[in-house]
Amino acid sequence: MKAILTLLFPYAICATSPVFGQQANPDSLAKEIKEIKKDLGTLPHLKITGWVQTQFQYVKTRGAASYEGGNFSPNSDKRFMIRRGRIKFTYNGKNTQHVIQMNGSERGVNLVEMYSTITDPWVKAFSITAGVMNRPFGFEIDQSSSVRESPERSRYTQILMPNERDLGAKIVIAPGKKSKLYGLRVDAGMYNGQGIYVPGTSAPAGYANGTTPMLGVNEFDFGKDFIGRFSYYKSLKDEKYKFGLGVSHYNGGNIYSTNMVYRKLITDEVTGNKIWLPVDSTQTPLKNRVAPRVYYGAEAFFSMNTKLGTTTLRGEYITGTQPGTSSNSASPFFQPAAGATYVRKFNGMYAYFIQRIAKTKHEVVLKYEWYDPNTEVSGKEITGTGANALSAADIKYTQLGLGYNYYYDTNVKFMFYYNLISNESTGIAAYNKDLKDNVFTFRIQYKF
Repeated sequence: MKAILTLLFPYAICATSPVFGQQANPDSLAKEIKEIKKDLGTLPHLKITGWVQTQFQYVKTRGAASYEGGNFSPNSDKRFMIRRGRIKFTYNGKNTQHVIQMNGSERGVNLVEMYSTITDPWVKAFSITAGVMNRPFGFEIDQSSSVRESPERSRYTQILMPNERDLGAKIVIAPGKKSKLYGLRVDAGMYNGQGIYVPGTSAPAGYANGTTPMLGVNEFDFGKDFIGRFSYYKSLKDEKYKFGLGVSHYNGGNIYSTNMVYRKLITDEVTGNKIWLPVDSTQTPLKNRVAPRVYYGAEAFFSMNTKLGTTTLRGEYITGTQPGTSSNSASPFFQPAAGATYVRKFNGMYAYFIQRIAKTKHEVVLKYEWYDPNTEVSGKEITGTGANALSAADIKYTQLGLGYNYYYDTNVKFMFYYNLISNESTGIAAYNKDLKDNVFTFRIQYKF
């Protein structure tokens, strides 16, 4: 690229400079050449990458709710879509890095990330990053969608930390290759907590501004959330074996909109059903205080390269406390409407088995996951009827994904993936059996 531009710049000068057509001024020509050389000098520092994911999907029920790229339209069970159309600009300076990434699809154009990183010039192990970036929690959030072996991140990730990114600042400790501590990484940062709202993302029911076409960060409370991750990833015997371990912690909260709060479950003496017990806030008003949003995560990874190919095992587990509404446990982009806050204990996990077949371009994938938004209830205990009753927001989901990836070349990947999604059978009429919401995805990805 640089060589081509170097050859072409004299012609550009001829076309644009007023000194041509007349007698050329050597000083003016030398000045213009100097400026162009200066511009060309920045090219080695700038890297442009991107990927486009075009896909076809089929779901068993028209209008099904889905975390496989968003809900289907009311009368649709099949769709073509551009899941992601990314372009990323990375400028590497001296001990600095600046990143801007945009996303475009048929749903619109939005900012994905925009941040700057400054690294210490001495040992190059300490850095500070500020801007819109991935939340430093676990492995899956930070893994690029261009290399992920399944179409989407896990259900719990999409619910608890939607769109993965948030606005804030963090410090990173990551010793270099010459250090005995190489492979160790510590991330610790403070963030707004609301995440990044993007086109095509609907505000959950029960939240204010649900129909407002807003973009970006919608900071709606005074609280800031801490996110930290401690990880160690290492390769052995010329990368024949790889392993990794990590733990993460999220400590923040969402503002209470009213003094009506539900945290505890009891058994109704009349019906025998489990119901919510309102918190007595008469002595300590809760409005405008913060409901706890606290997560604990653990991750593990192992990879082995043999004659059979590369075998990878990877998984994460998360548990904690999540504030939400009566009908939704998702972390909000918008301030909750004036209503009660429901504080639930939850857990979730995912586990991958990935097998690259020998030295071929073929890969098979098995992924199992679950998300239980309320670990204190299950099955028929969720009735959906009566005062303070449990709702669909308390239902546990499990998923089994079966995938096949074909790496056509370094730029093109074909993905075939079938996700079997199961909900627990409850006392709610609409959820008294498993919904027909399994999704098949065929995706073509071009990466540059």
